[in-house]
Order: sequence, then structure tokens, then C-alpha cells
Amino acid sequence: MKHRITFFIVSAFFVIIFIISLSCNKKNPETKPVTIRWWHINSDKQSQIVFQNIANEFEKTNPDVIIKITMLDNMEYKPKLELDFAAGDPPDIFHSWGGGGLAEQVEAGHLRDITSYVKSDNWQSKISPIALDIYSYDGKIYGFPHDLGAVGFWYNRELLKKVGYTSFPETWHDFYKLCDRLKNAGITPISIGIADRWPVMYYWVYLAMRIGGEDLFSDIYKGNIKFNNPDLIKAGLIMQDLFKQGYFQSSSIGDDFNTQSRYMGDGDCAMQLMGQWAVAIQAQSAEKKDALSHLMMFAPFPSVQNGKGSIKDAMGGCNGFVIGKNAPDEAIEFLEFFTRAENLQKSFDVFPAIPTVNEVVIKNEGHKAVKKYLNTMSSFNLYPDQLFPLETGSMINEVSARIMLGELTPEEGCKILDETWSRSKE
Repeated sequence: MKHRITFFIVSAFFVIIFIISLSCNKKNPETKPVTIRWWHINSDKQSQIVFQNIANEFEKTNPDVIIKITMLDNMEYKPKLELDFAAGDPPDIFHSWGGGGLAEQVEAGHLRDITSYVKSDNWQSKISPIALDIYSYDGKIYGFPHDLGAVGFWYNRELLKKVGYTSFPETWHDFYKLCDRLKNAGITPISIGIADRWPVMYYWVYLAMRIGGEDLFSDIYKGNIKFNNPDLIKAGLIMQDLFKQGYFQSSSIGDDFNTQSRYMGDGDCAMQLMGQWAVAIQAQSAEKKDALSHLMMFAPFPSVQNGKGSIKDAMGGCNGFVIGKNAPDEAIEFLEFFTRAENLQKSFDVFPAIPTVNEVVIKNEGHKAVKKYLNTMSSFNLYPDQLFPLETGSMINEVSARIMLGELTPEEGCKILDETWSRSKE
């Protein structure tokens, strides 16, 4: 009898523990789920699947959190974001390039300060101050970049080898020689999507930096000089000449960036001037898909004779996410979860780039070359269309294309930019 009583007491104890355990694991019916709105611009299906899987993993350990993901095309993203800003309800987590755009958003009160979170021991991923500074303003951190890269020439090693090149030229004079050899061999030298404007901006900016030096655009930003200066005008004239030489594909004026990428991915053009995402986008856009990615190599933008700038002066930026002003703490916790090395690795395995977190492994040879370049660069300059506020940045892209096509003289384009920049500071 005594053993039976003991058995029932022990059994009752375990039943009570089991009931308590069940109740602890159940969602509290009185607790309203926290919904996190997450906007990103990764249009490839593989990235979308990875992002959704990472969100699902977070939801499993945070049962009162619902992550609502919205993917927006790069060209529609900024206009839609502006509408949410105007309504006073920005997304909780959304894509950012940092820099002037971020500063503008901070000053307008659209972002939440997450400095204490990022600097705490709970934030697992640690990155270089250069990358984090791009997502900071006035000493405070508002987001976290997951990749940092430089714009340069991505070239098809096999096509260059056909015309006798095993390495990329380091001077603009020799770059022209390469383009002539490719053209004479029946190979289109350069792919570009002029219709999207911003791919053209890279040419004007890099030429201006090579002529005027590493501080050219930061000096314009600080008000030390104006856009309408000899270095930018000379760069504009060189860019016009590049177009006149016929080095781009015949349909370049009407082509967008995805078409530019397709020509590279299918081996129809030898090179493109682009950022660290070039290989991933060309693999998605091409009919041959990922067939030629292993042939792609990265090289810095060439130097210009008698220019003040060095081939080691890099222009690039970060991709990452910032936190909206109304975001709950759970949104910051998810951003920390997303930027852990094991989760970023999943993302970079399907969309290769240059991770800011050292523990993430770089597998593509071209990306290893970008990383090496970043480690040896003399200076780093944020893309001017992101350094400057939205209106001025967008105008830099528009003016670049119109100068290249001869619709504007460099002087006329620079005058427009000075007027736009002055207006934005009023």
C-alpha cells in the first residue's frame, strides 16, 4: 500500500510538471503577436528562399513574432520607401546603402538608434569600423551592413585570353588598346545598361577620381569645391569619347542592368564595370545561367595619365539593413540573428558577395580578388549617388548618362548638379 501511494504521488508530480511545460510552450492567447515588416531588394529566387528560411527559424524560437517579408525591385524600392516615410510608418527592417541616404533618413526621423544593441556582447557579428561607419551618423549606429565591396571591371578571362591578355590593364591608355583588340577580333568589349543610368555613373565618378584624386567627391560634399570643376569636366569628355569609340554593345542605350548582366553571363561581351554583385546577377540573368561565372575576374579601375588619383583609390559601398523608427525590439533581435555568420553564409552561398563578417567564407575567385583589393586600397569612397541625399544622388546618375550620350556637355551637367545640391541644402 505504501508503495502504491508513493507511486501515485510521483506520477502526479510528473503530470503536473508536464502540464506546466505544455502551458509554457504555448502562445499566450492574450499576447498579440509582434509583426515585423522586412523589405529587401534581393530579387533572385534563391535569396528569397534563404531569407524566408532564416525568418522561419527565428519565428520558431520566438513564437510571438511574425516576420512579413516584402521584396521590391531596385528601381521601385526608393519611391515606395518614400511613400512609407511620408506616412510616418517606415518598414521595421529595410535595405540601405548607408551614407548620405542614411543621414538624410536620420535627420528626417525615420530611423531608430541601435547603437547600444550593436555594441553589446549579445551582438555576435563584429565588423570593420569602415563598414560600420557607413551605417552610422553623428556617432550613432542605425543599421548593420552585411557586405562591403568595390566597383571595378569584371572581365571574362577566356575572351581576354583570345586577344593575348592574361591580366587586366592598369592604365586608361592601355585599357583603350585592350578594347581595340577585342573590337577588332569581333568581340564586344564592354556591356552597359545605359537605360538604368546608374551603371554609367561609375565611369564618370572613377574617371573623375583618377584625375582629381581620392577626396574629389568628399570635397564637393563638404562644400570645399563645386561639381563644376575642371576634373569632372575632363572626366566627362573622356567618358563621351569612350562611348563614341563604339566599345559598348549596339543596344546599350535601351538596355538596363539586367540586360547588361545577361550579355556578360552569356559571353557576348568581355567586361563590365560593376560592383561585387555582378557575378550573382549575371548568373541569374543569362540564358546559360551560372555557366561562365568561374571565368569572371575582378580588376581595379585603371589610372589616368597625369591624374592625382591612384588605382588603389576605391569606390564602392555596403549593402545592409537599417531599423525603422517604429520598429519593436524584436526587429533588432532579428537583424542580429540574420547577420550571424552561419546565416550570412547561407545567403552568400546563393548570392556571392564580399561579407563584412570575417567568419563567412568567400568561394568565388573574383570575390577573393575584390577582398584583396579592399585590403590593399589607399582610400575608400562611397558611391556618390549614395553619399549625397536622394535628389542629388539621383541627378548624378541622370546627368552621367546624358553626358555620356552627348545630350549634355560636361559643363551643363555639372551646373545642373550644383543647382540640385544647393537646393537640397536649403
